[in-house]
Amino acid sequence: MKDAWGRWLTRAALGMSLAMLVTGHSSLVTAWADEPETASLKAEIEVLKDRLASLERQMASAQLTGTTGIGEKAGLPALLELPSGLQGLAMSGYADVSYIYNFAESDAGEGRTNRGRVFDNDPNGFTPHAFELVFEKPITDSMPLGFRADLFFGDDADTFGATGLTDANDAEGTDNDQVDLQQAYITARAPIGEGIDFKVGKFVTLLGAEVIESPANWNFSRSYMFGFSIPFTHTGALASYPLGEWGSVTGGVVNGWDIVDDNNKAKSLIGNITLTPLEGVTLSFNGITGAEQAGDNRNDRTVFDFVGTWQPMEKLTLMANYDYGHESGLVQGTGAACSGAVDCEAANWQGLALYAKYDLTDTWSLAGRWEWFDDKDNVRTLLTSIGGGIPTDIDFYEWTLTSQWKLYEHVLARLEYRHDKSSERVFFHDADGFTDYQDTLAAELIYHF
Repeated sequence: MKDAWGRWLTRAALGMSLAMLVTGHSSLVTAWADEPETASLKAEIEVLKDRLASLERQMASAQLTGTTGIGEKAGLPALLELPSGLQGLAMSGYADVSYIYNFAESDAGEGRTNRGRVFDNDPNGFTPHAFELVFEKPITDSMPLGFRADLFFGDDADTFGATGLTDANDAEGTDNDQVDLQQAYITARAPIGEGIDFKVGKFVTLLGAEVIESPANWNFSRSYMFGFSIPFTHTGALASYPLGEWGSVTGGVVNGWDIVDDNNKAKSLIGNITLTPLEGVTLSFNGITGAEQAGDNRNDRTVFDFVGTWQPMEKLTLMANYDYGHESGLVQGTGAACSGAVDCEAANWQGLALYAKYDLTDTWSLAGRWEWFDDKDNVRTLLTSIGGGIPTDIDFYEWTLTSQWKLYEHVLARLEYRHDKSSERVFFHDADGFTDYQDTLAAELIYHF
């Protein structure tokens, strides 16, 4: 199309030039029978045609190479091209909106939230969860360096935003907690063996079966384990090495959990081993350990995380996720660091989630999740019960059923029912006050690109 447009412009210029030439030589027209004058005119026309042909070739070359000098000199629009360092840049993202109904019909006070939830905590209303833009320059054989940046806008950013990147309020008091630079890192590949891939900057965690981006999950709501057992993001460095058809191994050093500016002198170690021992089976072993309390370099927080996926048949996929976490030097029921005035104790938590997803058709699927999460010392969920009491051992259970439809190529719709149950009365109903269960119905619409 661009080549045809360039040829049309040059031919139009040729026609205009010929017209000007003819009108500027009216005396030649009246004396056309004069052969010397006719020969001279033909010669000038041939020279002009050669020059225009040369101009056309140069314009075509400029369109192919991205140079703009010849177009600018000719008074034509300059062609736009990405800088050489951005060749191959890819852009993606999604927009996510939901409506959530809590059957407790809460409208004020304690009940104006879906307690124990992660991103779906606003009941009885519409929520603009996310608008994300991703810019990525992948590594290629000719360019062993790349980068990625994820710009995130929306209500979900208030939950996973990293401490130290932006303040909740700026100097003018404007609320900024719904904007986050979710990821920003540089990648590099060292030609050692099969190639070692490095990642330096801010990136999402290696742990867990679920992720921040809703379109990549099977369910609309997130599990307790995703929200309370593991971190969301890290700032630091990772190195990954492929193990051929068996999988890959990754290790790195980070500042800590959901933090950009480290709050102590210690660093955390993070790692992953992913194995594919059989066709349709993937096993992922993940872990992180390091001091996470402000000004404390000794009391470590450690989590071991396992994710297994099995596809026994084309339309059915099964998944399991188990976590075990431990942190020393905490006050039970608060998650706060110990001081000289209180006894320091270790806190533990663990959880198990089982998933199943079945594709009924090419555009319709059903997904279910059953989960148990034991916040043994109430240092992760930090929920209160009747009268503002702080239980020190809470077991949570939930089951979720999600129906997903692919409306168009880039549009997903979901309808989800979820039931939560706990060993303590930490949920809230208008009619009954605190209770031990919670039920919600949610509808979600996603546009991804």
